[in-house]
Amino acid sequence: MLFRSNDNIFRWLVVGIGKQYVEPTNVRYVLTAGMISFVMPYLLLAAPSGYLADRYAKRSVIVICKFAEIVLMALALAAIWAGSFYGIFVVLALMGAQSCLFSPARMGAIPEMLRPECISAANGLMGLATVLATVVGAAVGNVLTDYTRPLGQERLWLSAAILIGVAIAGWLLSLLLLRSPAADSSRRFPWNPLPQVLADFRILASNRAMLRVALGSMFFWSLGSLANMNIDQYVFEGRAAEGEFAQTQVAPLLACLAIGVGLGSVLAGIWSAGRVELGLLPLGGMLLAAGSALLFFVDGDLISTESKITVSYLIACGFLGLVGVGAGMFDVPLQSYLQHRSPPEARGSILAASNFLTFAGILLSSGIFCALRMPVGEDAEPLFSSRQIFLLAGIVTVPVCAYIVWLIPQATIRFVVWLATHTIYRIRVHGGENLPETGGALLVPNHVSYVDATMLLVASSRPIRVIAWAGLAISVTAIG
Repeated sequence: MLFRSNDNIFRWLVVGIGKQYVEPTNVRYVLTAGMISFVMPYLLLAAPSGYLADRYAKRSVIVICKFAEIVLMALALAAIWAGSFYGIFVVLALMGAQSCLFSPARMGAIPEMLRPECISAANGLMGLATVLATVVGAAVGNVLTDYTRPLGQERLWLSAAILIGVAIAGWLLSLLLLRSPAADSSRRFPWNPLPQVLADFRILASNRAMLRVALGSMFFWSLGSLANMNIDQYVFEGRAAEGEFAQTQVAPLLACLAIGVGLGSVLAGIWSAGRVELGLLPLGGMLLAAGSALLFFVDGDLISTESKITVSYLIACGFLGLVGVGAGMFDVPLQSYLQHRSPPEARGSILAASNFLTFAGILLSSGIFCALRMPVGEDAEPLFSSRQIFLLAGIVTVPVCAYIVWLIPQATIRFVVWLATHTIYRIRVHGGENLPETGGALLVPNHVSYVDATMLLVASSRPIRVIAWAGLAISVTAIG
């Protein structure tokens, strides 16, 4: 959790301080600039990040990046003390660069340290830790904004204690990671990053299933960044963001979203049952679409004129939690698939290419958000209200879910069958380790009931083809 807390604390602190420098009608530019400053390094440094994750031991990359975070937080405090509007965004961009170089090593370390059957559970736990970091980071960042007004310069010691303290704690924690050898010590540094980025994309695109999963991850994170920016304006339009502690009132809604992601990530880890379960994707997508669309129908002010929380505020928290659950169930299978199916010698390149796609999508969604919030007419009302943006996000998710079901019908059916059978039966699998991960195999049941094929379907992590005699006397299940 400490690995990701400072990202969120500092980003929300920068956004909160930046909003104090501009007129209310220009807040969208601050939100967009905050997202772009953090995301742009992921596009520019995609090739070097993949190189570092493959060329050197991932633990070494993580330790050095966490030490660099301490230095960056010191620079951030200097920019705030100097009252430099542009300076804090420059440091935010440097923080994005640090996170970019750190990410492939962090994600690639999971399959190196754990057995394949533990990858989904580990990603679920990592998703939970990331969510806790997001909750704590968003809350602390927004509260720091209010307690260090104006412009973050009052009680600067408080920001220093938190930002540098968390950075030091994260660095010390990184020293406890297990050592592992470099995946490809012969790899050369990509001095010309464009050919390396294209090479990474060729590796990713050579496996059509891997490319589709990467595109799914891009869609998820693009939608997530849009929601992340939109929540701030959703609160503002609901009259919650008024008064001395305006920014603090954003934190509970962000927390509900993040807690939902954590719950969804844990459920995904449990329901994956030791395998990479893509059948979770349609369910996660449907929850994501439903929660986003329902936020449009939340009526009334979020905060009453007496500064009390209204029923509408609580309902919005619930719907954001639903969005988060769907998001967690959508993301964990995608990350697990990329980690488990990518070859070890090219894992850094594949994850770097996936990151490039993801953050290109986030950059695009930032521009879309800025355009949707553009003031029009004499009253300078935004083109789309925050409620309408949530509805639009929900509508866009529906055809994506339909495409996933069409693309992987067997995985979807298998997961539905798995849920149904585990509700009715208590299933134990013995000797599952004898089923090879690749190559042909036969599963021959003793045919004691009509649910033989169903039981084999939920016991196997691989797709199966059922071959049965018309008389149902025996059935043979073949794995291709």
